[in-house]
Amino acid sequence: MAIAKRIFSYKESTIALIIIVLMLILTISSPVFLTFENLISTLRSNSVLGIAAIGALIVINTGGIDVSVGALIAMVTVVTAQFMLAFGGNPFVIFALGLTTGTALGAINGLFVAKLKIPPIVVTLAAMAILNGFLRWYTNGAWISGLPTQFTDIGNIVFFYTINERGIPIGLPIQIVFLIAAAVLTILMLRYTIVGRGIMAMGGNSESSSRMGFSNDKLTIFAFAYAGFMAGLAALVYTTIMRTVDSNAFLGFEIRVIGAVVLGGASIKGGAGTVVGTLLGMYLLTMVNNGLVIARVSTFYQHIIIGVIILFAVSFDVLKTKRDERRIAKVDIEG
Repeated sequence: MAIAKRIFSYKESTIALIIIVLMLILTISSPVFLTFENLISTLRSNSVLGIAAIGALIVINTGGIDVSVGALIAMVTVVTAQFMLAFGGNPFVIFALGLTTGTALGAINGLFVAKLKIPPIVVTLAAMAILNGFLRWYTNGAWISGLPTQFTDIGNIVFFYTINERGIPIGLPIQIVFLIAAAVLTILMLRYTIVGRGIMAMGGNSESSSRMGFSNDKLTIFAFAYAGFMAGLAALVYTTIMRTVDSNAFLGFEIRVIGAVVLGGASIKGGAGTVVGTLLGMYLLTMVNNGLVIARVSTFYQHIIIGVIILFAVSFDVLKTKRDERRIAKVDIEG
């Protein structure tokens, strides 16, 4: 009993339990759901969401928010696609370009927030509007195709695979490897570096983190730059999956990204989110989408349901925070 209580004291445990229950329900509805092939395919197609959510987690852990993530991803896809059409698809060059572009755009957001003290929601809303407007003008809404196979063929790489009865390799796609790498890098950064500890401290209490010797401005810039770096990686992974670029593909994507982080147990006030929780939140959101598709729920209602779920998760977090604050205040008074 004590072990079970300890396990469920973690937010991730509750999310994992919900996922298991949903998996059982969806498996009853569609036996194909719980097959290895379907699970891998689902993770592969949502690796872009997972990587972007890991980046957004860092900003949210500082107590900020970034709603420009979809626009950043779209911008990187267009920049790298046009570069490939002009100069070829050398994978090392394209990855360097994409990651650098994403990091630079994220850092610009961070500079406006840190140096001019403009609220993150205002800065990133403006960035989203500027980037989406520019892309709409530049591409005229047209897709960019004909990308060099030297780069796009990366998307076909599969590790530890076996050939199924249809002659298709089933294993670990490279997109999931990128997702795992992003997760491991971020876990190590948050847990074992001074910057990571500073981010969590800043999200918990920005005044206290300053007194501890952390520069909140530098942490803010780093957090947004890191989110941009992950947005760049997500853009590159997206291109390896789709092999073409649609600048409109990420309109509204920020809702799913922030939703995954919040559903993963991150506090909107900062200082409480984990990478494992974010990945579980991403998968939970994915399963809800799959369940709605299987149930043949209209796309319009799907957006409404997802929005209600996110609102419920945020409301639950706010109510829990207020309850904890009242508890602390009561202890202080009694003390």
